[in-house]
Amino acid sequence: MFPELLGIRKEEEREGYVKMSMVTQENQVNVHGTIHGAVIFALIDSAFEVISNQGRRAMALNVEVNYRRPVNPGERLVAEAWPESLGRTTSVYRIRVTNGEGKVVAIATALSYSGS
Repeated sequence: MFPELLGIRKEEEREGYVKMSMVTQENQVNVHGTIHGAVIFALIDSAFEVISNQGRRAMALNVEVNYRRPVNPGERLVAEAWPESLGRTTSVYRIRVTNGEGKVVAIATALSYSGS
């Protein structure tokens, strides 16, 4: 699956919570030499995919990301995801990405659709 191509791993999953991680690579940098935002987004989206499909079949409608600090190659990132509001057809989730020092790298709000 796609997350495996980037080295994204599921560390923990329980009802209402998902924790995923990855170690960034030198070949994932942008023009500034820091990790490309798309790599961080892929980690966010992977955690969102798992959390939003707990007990239902869901598809992403929207993901909004606020990038808070740059990431260097070789840094370990951890994404934690949880539901903020579970509806009958749409649900909102929060995903927080931190680095090895526990500092927030990115915060995302994601909306899913799980109607029939």
